[in-house]
Amino acid sequence: MGTIARYNVPAPMSIHVAPLPLSPLALMREARVVFARSLGFAVAATLALVLGGVVRTLPGIVGLMLFTGLVIALERLLAGNHPHPRLGAANRITLARAGVACLIVSRALDPAPLGMMERWTLAALAGTALMLDGTDGWAARRQRLTSPFGARFDMEIDAFGIAVLAITVVRADIVPCWVLAIGAMRYLYLTAGRVFPVLRRQPPTCAFADRRRKAIAVIQSLALLCSLVPVTPPNWAVATCALALGLLVYSFAADISMLLFAKPLR
Repeated sequence: MGTIARYNVPAPMSIHVAPLPLSPLALMREARVVFARSLGFAVAATLALVLGGVVRTLPGIVGLMLFTGLVIALERLLAGNHPHPRLGAANRITLARAGVACLIVSRALDPAPLGMMERWTLAALAGTALMLDGTDGWAARRQRLTSPFGARFDMEIDAFGIAVLAITVVRADIVPCWVLAIGAMRYLYLTAGRVFPVLRRQPPTCAFADRRRKAIAVIQSLALLCSLVPVTPPNWAVATCALALGLLVYSFAADISMLLFAKPLR
């Protein structure tokens, strides 16, 4: 897409179209193999859950369709935005985390009550995804495949995973529905950006702000994860999620203040 236009060279007597560069072709070949395998694993996992009676057919299909839509969107965005000739381990790890989140949401959407063992299983899956979250950035740096595309992909899957955990905690009847605000905050911010253009700008570069965002994002996941674990007392779960929500509101308020009072670039 757009590659031919990039290589148009005017010629007085003939039209010459340069061949596609090898890097995007190699990238897309690798990516399509990875995506096909990921979808195969997702179909197998969904069938196992449905046939095993863990989730009903419709919620299982919804979770599978969510993952399929994510893979399709990722393939369309990859060629024009990923600056490296390889997909890299980091993006594979992030894709695996997305698959885990879609697996969890298929159970969270099932109207059947969540039992104790299911809560342990979902907490274990979410904990595995959270541990993987600490490895994708390291893998990208080690392979020298860091990019704004990979960072954005990681951030969006983080937000999606937190939203899924918040829904699961509510479905388990652990914390009142206000905990959904933790998962919805990112998407409310993006919606507000359509109304207020200032919110669409990047906040000024600040090492402290970067550390603050990362730390509070981890706190959100840990608070929801601890609330999902059956041994956590309900009052502790409510207090932990309330603290996490307060920190999240503070973080977004700090970013908005930075945007409002930052000097515009000339």
